[in-house]
Amino acid sequence: MAGKPGRYRTSKEGSMLSEKFLNEFEEYLTSGQLEEDYGYSAEDRKIEILEYLERFMDLAEEVDKVATRLLMPHLSEVMPAKDK
Repeated sequence: MAGKPGRYRTSKEGSMLSEKFLNEFEEYLTSGQLEEDYGYSAEDRKIEILEYLERFMDLAEEVDKVATRLLMPHLSEVMPAKDK
């Protein structure tokens, strides 16, 4: 992924960033449908839902790091990374 400009920008399948997916997932979360699905699910599906949400939370942390690097590229020169 790194070092290959434009690799994920466009393709025959479309953009790697999908506004449609984000909108649908946001609606699924905010509408209460996810919680309803969780409530009616078998135990193994509940675990799967929780693991899925945990992965999104992990991705959100990575999104924060990338956004910070994009918006403030010289920040690392002033403040070293916490995880180092």
